[in-house]
Amino acid sequence: MELSKYLLPSHSVEVTVTTKDEQGKANELILKTIIEQGVLEDQFKIVAPIYHGKIYNFQLGEMIQITFSTPDKLFYGVNCLVKERHYQNNLSTLTLKIAGSPIKIQRRKAFRVNIYNTYPFSYKGQEYEMVTKDISSTGMLALSTIQLPKNTVFEITFDANPKPKGTLHFDYLESKVFKVRCKVLDSMAQTEIRRYLNRIQFEGLNEQESQLLIQYLYAKQTEILHMDPGASQKITAYFESMDYNSVDTSSKEYRRLQIMSLISIVSLFVSLVMLLFSRPKKMYVLDYFFDFYRPQFWRQDYLAGAFIAAVFVAIFDLVGLGLNLIEIKKTNTTLHWSLLVSLIISLSIIAFVLIITSINKIPLF
Repeated sequence: MELSKYLLPSHSVEVTVTTKDEQGKANELILKTIIEQGVLEDQFKIVAPIYHGKIYNFQLGEMIQITFSTPDKLFYGVNCLVKERHYQNNLSTLTLKIAGSPIKIQRRKAFRVNIYNTYPFSYKGQEYEMVTKDISSTGMLALSTIQLPKNTVFEITFDANPKPKGTLHFDYLESKVFKVRCKVLDSMAQTEIRRYLNRIQFEGLNEQESQLLIQYLYAKQTEILHMDPGASQKITAYFESMDYNSVDTSSKEYRRLQIMSLISIVSLFVSLVMLLFSRPKKMYVLDYFFDFYRPQFWRQDYLAGAFIAAVFVAIFDLVGLGLNLIEIKKTNTTLHWSLLVSLIISLSIIAFVLIITSINKIPLF
């Protein structure tokens, strides 16, 4: 295999590094990057890959494996020796010397970067927006407000310009804007954030569009590194904990509110039952025949019981919602809706009992 035909500039590759943990156990670390300079005299250059927001520190003489793909979607790995390290024009590169023959391997994950972008799309005649969590050369992981059935197909407009239009000292090219056909592989409900996480595959990309996409991903990864080394982790944290009011269901505060909600629901049920028993009943002929008694007026004792239970629920819910609001200010959690609903129902029962006793002139106590 003539590697100069496949290890070409701007093509994405994977770098596999063997590391050892504290127990001396060997582990493989897979990093993503692109080729800076093609093969010349069994040597080529790659852009130094990034690991946890920083340029990974390779040692001279270190043996690594480079994984690359062919046009027919086959994947090969070749062992290389780290010969030189360079840093020029804010770009760190590595010169690698080929140290073996390529071996066919199983396909690995595509080059993927954490990017927070918003893409409008149309579904069943309605317009929606999708927020990306990460984008790769073959697809993306994105959040939507609706659940999309498997194999749903739609189009987005992808802008492969690293900088938006109108940015100073940057040449914006309309040729880098193109339509991308997206196919939904699965759509999983994220109940804590009230969104759906969609795994999406790009379809129908030609070779030029694929290269523009890869170049865009690398440019964004480089931008993340130079602007804020921790930006990638911040994006992940934004989706996992800060956005859309996620809830820590294992926290002591959450469990306390759940218990309070359960007590409130039980008390509200008691109040409703007593209210039902307090209402007057219609007498039937058989009732007279068997001398069966049915109350003809509102029962004062049950009305009082329903009123007391409802007042207890209202006070209990107000305390619970007060604690909930304190937690919202501290941790940006969500509102406990069951307490709010039971509060509304209890206030309705209190108002109903007061109206009934006032109309029928029934003393509560």
